[in-house]
Amino acid sequence: MPMTDHAPTLAVTVLMALIYLVVVRIVDLNEKEPLWAVAMMFVLGGLAACVLGLSVNMAVLELSVVPAVLVKELARFLSIAAGVGVLTLLAVRRGWSEINGLMDGVVYGAAGGLGYATGAVFIRDLLLGPVGHLAGLEAAPLSGFGLGSLALVGLSDGIFGALMGIGFAAAVHARVPAQRLLFPLVSFAAAVSAHVSYDYLAHGNALGAEGVVRKWAALVLPALVVVGVMAVALTREKKAIREQLASEADTGVVTSTELGILQSFVAREALYFRTLFKGRFGVWAGLRGLHNRQVQLALAKHRAALAGLDEAAGKLSPEVRQLRVAIVELKHVLETVDAPGSSSVDEDSGARSEPPPEPERDEAKDDGGRQ
Repeated sequence: MPMTDHAPTLAVTVLMALIYLVVVRIVDLNEKEPLWAVAMMFVLGGLAACVLGLSVNMAVLELSVVPAVLVKELARFLSIAAGVGVLTLLAVRRGWSEINGLMDGVVYGAAGGLGYATGAVFIRDLLLGPVGHLAGLEAAPLSGFGLGSLALVGLSDGIFGALMGIGFAAAVHARVPAQRLLFPLVSFAAAVSAHVSYDYLAHGNALGAEGVVRKWAALVLPALVVVGVMAVALTREKKAIREQLASEADTGVVTSTELGILQSFVAREALYFRTLFKGRFGVWAGLRGLHNRQVQLALAKHRAALAGLDEAAGKLSPEVRQLRVAIVELKHVLETVDAPGSSSVDEDSGARSEPPPEPERDEAKDDGGRQ
């Protein structure tokens, strides 16, 4: 059976995964995760699915429920753990983390889950190509129900991955060592439970439209959990921006104009659009990077406050110090990117205010704090 028979399924699967990733990225209102990090999670999830499909009997993965779920979720868990490990090592080197809260865990976990869904479809159809005709399996044309099933595959794997990502994000900044192990294990158990419930409904007697409805119904509870975590995380981030960056206006690290922009998603996106419309792509990229670092500074100061540090001590914590250095350097870079004599950065973002005083550098980590 030629592989071209499966091309529509693979293409639609990839398209669905990209759509879900775009949606998750859009709702991450305050601090966009680096595209390379999201892509890394996606690729690791896909590789995990491919390795699993090539090393485990397909009957176990397709015909049994609990054993299959345990194996699949373990592979997804390990792929997300590997990605978090890479980001953690990078955080040690640079001095600050790209995982700053539960919302980041949702983004990275969903990316890993969607990557797993794509890899699973790819390896399944790759194996069906040469041997499918021996088992009497043929590539069915895509129908309305087929598209609905593919959409469910991506959504379900994205949700299961997001549940795990929440646990890893909680563990990254846990203050109690035991929680760093407990949170990922609890999230793994939650993903397994949600997946088992989903598969029992998916393998029930209901077919056609009724079967699709039952599958969607099985995702309601875990989806509500993920959406609830996202809502709480975004609210906390907005509060941290408002409370932790107000004092930075005196230093110039975050001007009053920038603080207003950071507190409004609409104002921030409008600024990006105006900058792109003017053809200033370097300024657009610089502003996005600057705003991300400023939000990360707010979240780092918030974590310092939760750890019991007063404001003065919080400003001197290694992560806060490194982020302040990175922000100052980004502002200097942003000034050189725009055309000489232009006042657009001044007017749009306040990034060209009086030069902020250079923060005291951490000599031990100075090289790691540079971008």
